[in-house]
Amino acid sequence: MSEKYFRGKIVSINNDKKRATIEYVNENKIRSIVASIDQDQPNKKTDKKPAAKAHRFLIGDQVKFVIKKSSSNQFFADHLVYEFNNGLDVLINKAKTENRFLGYVKKVEEDYFIKEIDSYFFFPMRISKFEIAPEINENDKPVYFKLTQLENPEKISAALYNHQYIPGFSAAMKQYKKEEPITASVERISPHGIFVELVDSKMKAKINRVDSLEPLIENETIKVGAEIQVIIRHMNADRIVIEYSEAENTEVSTDSKD
Repeated sequence: MSEKYFRGKIVSINNDKKRATIEYVNENKIRSIVASIDQDQPNKKTDKKPAAKAHRFLIGDQVKFVIKKSSSNQFFADHLVYEFNNGLDVLINKAKTENRFLGYVKKVEEDYFIKEIDSYFFFPMRISKFEIAPEINENDKPVYFKLTQLENPEKISAALYNHQYIPGFSAAMKQYKKEEPITASVERISPHGIFVELVDSKMKAKINRVDSLEPLIENETIKVGAEIQVIIRHMNADRIVIEYSEAENTEVSTDSKD
């Protein structure tokens, strides 16, 4: 005998306990029931096969579920299946023309979220590699943020408009835009690369070990403690790519012999 599915709407979410409250109608009465929304447990489909990726449930989600009874005789919603969310669709459509929202930064365990001020939707907040995570204060004012990955509602996240980066990030970004060689100090050499610190910005970076650099490592032109010239080829909030500047280092080597 197939299980009976009910339909309802998620009206509240406790992210700390990973629980959601669902309102639904049964026998012409509005009732509520609790369901687990633990992201470590895959969302269940009607065929009872685990989904490829769990849905991240939000307030306003229209869902269907099966009612079951726990060992302690408490009813709960099981086999929770997401169907649609009109409120989320409204925000996505707005973001396509004016992607600017107000919300509060929240922290759940080790993860950061932004709660949209009107809808109470919780969006995971992406913090880039060189970004300083915000400090959470109950008296904090709302912050402006935008939604990213709009084409895939399952992966929508939030990004702050105002970022605070680690010391040296701005200086390194200016050097990147100038496309000029800069000085770096070699800190470590391993089979995987040459690890350096950019002298002016104090940013850490790695030079890939390519065949043309092996003779320079062997004759100790490149060694721990040496200062070499490099060029930042690519840089963003997550990644910095540098290359050894052979032309500039040749000049330095020639001048040092005179």
